[in-house]
Amino acid sequence: MTLHRGGYSMANIKEVAKRAGVGIATVSRVINNSGYVKKETREKIEQVIDDLGYVPNEIARSMTRQRTNIVAFVLPHSNHIFFSELLYHVENNLYDYGYKLMVCNSASNRNKEIDYINMLKNNRVDGIIFLTSNDIEAYLRPHWPIVSFDRHFQNIPFVASDNYAGGRLAAQALLRHNPQSLLFIGDDAQGELSRITTEVSKRRMGFVEALEDAGFKNYRIIEYPQGDAFIPISYIHELIHQHRDVDGIFAISDMLAQHVIQALEDVGRKVPDDVKVIGYDGVKGYLNMGPNITSIGQPITELAAALVESIIKQIDGKPVDTIMLPVHFVEGDTL
Repeated sequence: MTLHRGGYSMANIKEVAKRAGVGIATVSRVINNSGYVKKETREKIEQVIDDLGYVPNEIARSMTRQRTNIVAFVLPHSNHIFFSELLYHVENNLYDYGYKLMVCNSASNRNKEIDYINMLKNNRVDGIIFLTSNDIEAYLRPHWPIVSFDRHFQNIPFVASDNYAGGRLAAQALLRHNPQSLLFIGDDAQGELSRITTEVSKRRMGFVEALEDAGFKNYRIIEYPQGDAFIPISYIHELIHQHRDVDGIFAISDMLAQHVIQALEDVGRKVPDDVKVIGYDGVKGYLNMGPNITSIGQPITELAAALVESIIKQIDGKPVDTIMLPVHFVEGDTL
């Protein structure tokens, strides 16, 4: 097959140019980000590429593409205890492959996430590990080295733990203590108020379905609009005041569970004597912060290894499978 300089099939690139009504050189500049192309023309060419399912020859392309040996991890915020630990292991794994990690805190800002995607388009990083609940699918290309964490995108490799099973485990653990009233505290970026479904939303789904399967009806679902890392203690105090009959709480993360336990203690309700609390993530960072939180543990080291293996394979032009890892129950002092 005759290859265009840059590693693309001439037959394919000719078809793209014909459909878009431009020259081959213009299509090449768009694909390789190697020159100025008007915004309207670029968008038209990219749309034709998507419509035709046009995929570059990755092996030939990698020969002409200068590598940076940098992988970006785009995530809402790295100060979340789970993400901090995950980043630690991702960085160590990347280093073993000869790569450095660039941490990109997006604050869930869609425009910032698109800017980070453009770093990949402009060859400033070799690949991106992505964690987002924003609608950015239109900006992703299936032939780019991208792996999504905790979110399904069409034709984009995906790594997650089994959040649905984790939600069921949490419900079953609480039900074993014969509760009168249960409360789930999450956030609407991962709940019914969002039109974007992430794997984390399945914690709530699994929790609710396990309760329903057991015939337990006295439960309430609370969603906070800005994420678990930003829920103020005053809001949790208000929830506890409003739901005084609750004797079991499933928090969407260990970070949130820690705040819930503190709020309960502030109003004189003892954990676990008065209220059972179970968190999610099973992170080591909370082992020395108050009581050991009973939790649903994610396999953080295995998740990090899977994310890195997936992105490295893509950079090298190798096929990648979707990876779903099991979760486990973590014994603690709050149940």
